[in-house]
Amino acid sequence: MWQFESCNNWEAAAKQYNKPSRKNPCNGGNKQPWEFIVITDRALIAKVGQLYSDAWFETLGATPPPNEPPVYRAARYLAHHMPEVPAMILACVDHTRGSAPYTPGEPIVRGRYASSIWLAVQNLFLTARALGLGTRLTTAHLRREAEIKALLGIPDYVETMALIPLGYPRGNFGPTSRRPAKEVTSYNRYGNRG
Repeated sequence: MWQFESCNNWEAAAKQYNKPSRKNPCNGGNKQPWEFIVITDRALIAKVGQLYSDAWFETLGATPPPNEPPVYRAARYLAHHMPEVPAMILACVDHTRGSAPYTPGEPIVRGRYASSIWLAVQNLFLTARALGLGTRLTTAHLRREAEIKALLGIPDYVETMALIPLGYPRGNFGPTSRRPAKEVTSYNRYGNRG
């Protein structure tokens, strides 16, 4: 699942993949502040991927700890191979298009438009899965955001939210392992499992 296969025309695939993200039903005042940067240039993928890898390893270390959980082994594998993924999408929020006024030169309020972007990203993921594409939600790039913004020409008033690798998975999608609904659902009060 973490090993991605390539595609001959990522620009065409991304156009189809990105359409449903704009149909997000919930965004403050219908301002639609999202911006998706589709990265298909191999040199840019290598540079952005290396910045991601460096940030990930600075935080979690280059050497896995003994008995590293499978989810971290998979994340570590992605960190090693992020510079090689077939394509990336950088999900961003443009604060000049948000519901709150933006004053040029003022710092942005991080996370202000998270409720608008996350549903759009979820739509991207659902569409990708329907098209047979694999994705991952990653945020380690935020530790190198200034460098990534400079590399991609992203202005100060745009906040990056998630870096999403994209590709056809090698092999089949496997079953997911999730806690049963009865373990995560409360009725009327926290912990009342009904």
